[in-house]
Amino acid sequence: MASFRRADRTRAALGAITLVALAACQGTDDPDPVEAPVPDGVVMHVDQSRMERKGREAFVRIDNGTDRSMTVESLRLTSPRLPDVTWKGREVVGATYQGDVEIDLPRGRCGTDVDATVTLHYRLGDGPLTVSTGPADDIYGAIGLIADRDCAETTLTTAADVTVGEPTVDGEGLDSVLRLPVTMSPTGRSTGVEFGGFESTVLFRQTADSPADVSVPLGAGDPTTTQVLSVVPTRCDPHALAEDKVGTLFGVHVRGTGLGEDADYYLPLTRKQRSAFLAFFGTHCGFSRP
Repeated sequence: MASFRRADRTRAALGAITLVALAACQGTDDPDPVEAPVPDGVVMHVDQSRMERKGREAFVRIDNGTDRSMTVESLRLTSPRLPDVTWKGREVVGATYQGDVEIDLPRGRCGTDVDATVTLHYRLGDGPLTVSTGPADDIYGAIGLIADRDCAETTLTTAADVTVGEPTVDGEGLDSVLRLPVTMSPTGRSTGVEFGGFESTVLFRQTADSPADVSVPLGAGDPTTTQVLSVVPTRCDPHALAEDKVGTLFGVHVRGTGLGEDADYYLPLTRKQRSAFLAFFGTHCGFSRP
């Protein structure tokens, strides 16, 4: 008799465990979201801050002009210039406030307009989970500029293998010049592509012998070329050096089919190479000893 009671208790316990497991599984399923237009008063932008220009970090800014808080649970950014970008998390944007969702941008494609749209999964106040899709303005053109740079880099590096050498310093003190050799070896995979020169930065200006405006062909049959970026500090300002974020982002001009007149991308420098530029600023200007 006791054995039957034990068997009954065992079956009951197993049944209870099964019910709990089923309930737990059902509880993790989110209900289907309600589809609705973007609420009146909600505006979205895509942008990149000045602090982030060395990398791929950007953000989707949500201006919530409604009288209820918005809890964003996921978003998807789409654009003809970028692969889709998805984000999941929890960002609460208070009523009449704005919030930023940080994203990492994938490499962009050649093209023209960004035409970004954002699909949001969110709740307004205590309302149901809702999905809305609306435009996201590239308010300052930063995202389009990143895609343009990606296009320029892809165009040049398809046409030529680019090797950045080690920086060296000629001369001493205010007579010194930093020189950085950049070698471009045509691959034969592209035609009509040209290197158009380097750009100066807020910290460094090019010397007269640096290639700032040239037309160097990089098509099949063209020779390997080494272009030497030669710079000196724009001005000896220790505050500019201390506060700098973009002083070693040297533009590389690229000319080719489908590129804008001023197409360029940032010369890829290692941390060691960037440090050499910053150290040269100090020794040139006398802020520190060589």
